Amino acid sequence: MPMPRDLSPFVIAELAARESWKRRDYSAGFTQAGEAAEMARDADDDLGWWKMVLLQAECLRDQGSVEECVEFARLLAEHPVAASSADLGARANVLLAVSLQGVGRLPEAVQAAAAAARLVAGDFENVYLHIQAQQALIAALAESGRLEEAWRECLDLESLLTDHVDEDTAGKAYWVMGNVAFLSNRVNEGSQYHDLAAGQLSPSKDVDLWARFNRASAEMRLHAQLGNAATLRCIERAELATEVVGGSERDMLEMALVRAHWYYLTGDMDSAINLLEPLRSKFSVLATQTAAEASFVLGKALMAQGLNAEALQILEEAATLFDTAAAPDRSATVRTFVASAENHQQFLQGG
Repeated sequence: MPMPRDLSPFVIAELAARESWKRRDYSAGFTQAGEAAEMARDADDDLGWWKMVLLQAECLRDQGSVEECVEFARLLAEHPVAASSADLGARANVLLAVSLQGVGRLPEAVQAAAAAARLVAGDFENVYLHIQAQQALIAALAESGRLEEAWRECLDLESLLTDHVDEDTAGKAYWVMGNVAFLSNRVNEGSQYHDLAAGQLSPSKDVDLWARFNRASAEMRLHAQLGNAATLRCIERAELATEVVGGSERDMLEMALVRAHWYYLTGDMDSAINLLEPLRSKFSVLATQTAAEASFVLGKALMAQGLNAEALQILEEAATLFDTAAAPDRSATVRTFVASAENHQQFLQGG
């Protein structure tokens, strides 16, 4: 007969919080992790408290409460517990980098991700954390327009993908590398890396991850002006998977932007405008750079319909949002587009 286990209230609370997180009940997970953190604090268990606050931060990130996640992640990264162990410091800094990127604070995101990578570089025991840190660093660099730096970090990331690394982790890494390849006009490499990612990731294992991968792959293909059947398949897979998992409001808005971009690229301006105009009242839910992309596509679609005054106003808004997100290359792209459109108008008017 097995001996009864004497589980402490803290352990019970921790297990309940982790179970809620696994079930994607992030609100319950956040509350339960908070209760466990209080128990740990009352018992002077700093490490237990730190790990439960980390779980709270992960719940905030996963339910889309990114601003709050930044505050929690910064608290964790600056706490003495994080300084006591390379892996804990790296975990906190990766979370901080991801959440900072989510609110458009890209230079700070790069700093946090680079700090995480430094903490675990060369440590085989923490190769998974090093991979996560590299992914966060690459994503923040790429979104900042620092594409050659991001590509160099991709090559470092690829060197970490040995046979010891599991399929999901390798799939996520190939996904990020493909994104950077597409963004830096290495379209063939982008397709190859995304094909590798699709082969490693599986909808049967994680539908949410499958949805996010296909949405991101569609975004990169659209950015590379690939309005082909492969891009449409990515969009349709992402829409279906997002519907299955019941994505957050941010997920739904980002999916609408991808579909609108597809409509724009394939010449269906009315459908693009109808999807994007309602999005503008929801910009507070989106990362700054995502709101900027939505404004850019909307402005171009309005311009294509001859609604020049409205288009120019929205394009200026897009450039300003890119500036706010510290993405100067993207704001320069918008302003180049505007200048070209204005010159074209002057030419048509005989100016």
